[in-house]
Amino acid sequence: MTLALAGLTLGVFLSAWWLTGRVRRYALASHLIDIPNTRSSHVIATPRGGGVAIVIAVLAGLLLAGMLGATSWPLIAGLGGSSALVAGIGFADDHGHVARRWRLLAHGTAAAWALVWVGGLPPITILGHAVTSGWVASGFAGIYIVWLINLTNFMDGIDGLAAVEVITVCLSGALLHQMVAPGALHWVPPLLLAAGAGGFLVWNWPPARIFMGD
Repeated sequence: MTLALAGLTLGVFLSAWWLTGRVRRYALASHLIDIPNTRSSHVIATPRGGGVAIVIAVLAGLLLAGMLGATSWPLIAGLGGSSALVAGIGFADDHGHVARRWRLLAHGTAAAWALVWVGGLPPITILGHAVTSGWVASGFAGIYIVWLINLTNFMDGIDGLAAVEVITVCLSGALLHQMVAPGALHWVPPLLLAAGAGGFLVWNWPPARIFMGD
């Protein structure tokens, strides 16, 4: 299993790297270019939309992880449906402006979809006491997810920043999962996402040749 997961992680990295190159070629041909303005942190016109390569590579990796029994199918359904929705509305916005209200609606729907499939926010242990979370807590979790989606989007446009942030957070999450539950495989999804972001980072490392896009 360990060898298979190592190969799967490498496969996600290489797939994201290859797909990002194809998306970059498509972005140049379709004039999907991030033109710097007074609010931009970059000064060179740069193709955008590369984030969709991360999503495709990671979702394919999650499906294979499910077949290996390394990830639960409800989690795959939750992450797959929500990330596909966010990536879809974002890629549409890269092609032509999508009103903010529709993007927020898509982000909120994606957050709700993910939380439903994973059973809502799990109980939280505070000072040795388990605090059972209900719909109110899950609602706050949904708002938090929407905030994180837009925070990551805000980070894009600075060479390497968003990808390095994703890699750092995901590797830290994978390590924490392994420390808390050594026998479980909860670290697999964040590790695969880190690998996908790593493949994209090859193209996004300063000077960036492509950005994630919306």
